Amino acid sequence: MNFQFTFYQPQDEIAPVWLQSLAVVKDKNDLVDYQGYFAYQQVAGETVLSFYAELDKQLVTINVDLVAGQVAYRRQHGGGRKQHIAKACGLKANWQPKVLDATGGLGRDAAELRNLGCELRIIERSPYVASLLQDGITRAAYHPQTQQLFDQSFELFHGQSIELIETLAKTEKPDIIYLDPMFPPRNKSAAVKKEMRLVKLLVGEDPDADKLLPVALENVAKRVVVKRPNYAPYLNKQKPNMSIESKGNRFDIYVI
Repeated sequence: MNFQFTFYQPQDEIAPVWLQSLAVVKDKNDLVDYQGYFAYQQVAGETVLSFYAELDKQLVTINVDLVAGQVAYRRQHGGGRKQHIAKACGLKANWQPKVLDATGGLGRDAAELRNLGCELRIIERSPYVASLLQDGITRAAYHPQTQQLFDQSFELFHGQSIELIETLAKTEKPDIIYLDPMFPPRNKSAAVKKEMRLVKLLVGEDPDADKLLPVALENVAKRVVVKRPNYAPYLNKQKPNMSIESKGNRFDIYVI
């Protein structure tokens, strides 16, 4: 099923570049013709791009915040390089690897890796999710608490990862390629369920996830790290060199 979205523009705001192909709605009554809509809203004095959709007869919303909330907690209390994601990426003192996150999503793992000192290039194939993520990056790059993290060495690209991995590696081969393809979560909590349902609504299916691994292995300098639910099979049915398990997730590590 193809879902149709719109950009709600009650005050003549300019749509982000990756959303400019969407129809524009100025009258809120016309939103009923769409499965979801993007709009700018005021959050704590900031103008934030958000996506709205009705789930279970309730209007819910999603946006990207790289300054506060869950990302801030992980930045302040995450445990530094003792974290599983840091160990999986082989992070060591005085080494700031160049990481290509080829499945950017809402940017939380990329933000965590940036906080640990990595330089990030991020790929997101969905123009909808990419627009939300770029909005979050832009706001974080101007915020005094996070400016040093996100105003440089944190760059987002929109497109198909299978194509862009090779293109970006030609300009600068990444030390690490990080993959976290979509997989149905077992966590049934209301918050996770609603957020994942909204992301799934925006992204759609992910039928070519297995094809990412061989492309990544061909275009990385040191290792590919794949984040999977503990119950999920290996990506592309390819056994890693090693795995690190955390609560609910597993990091499969393919060393070059």
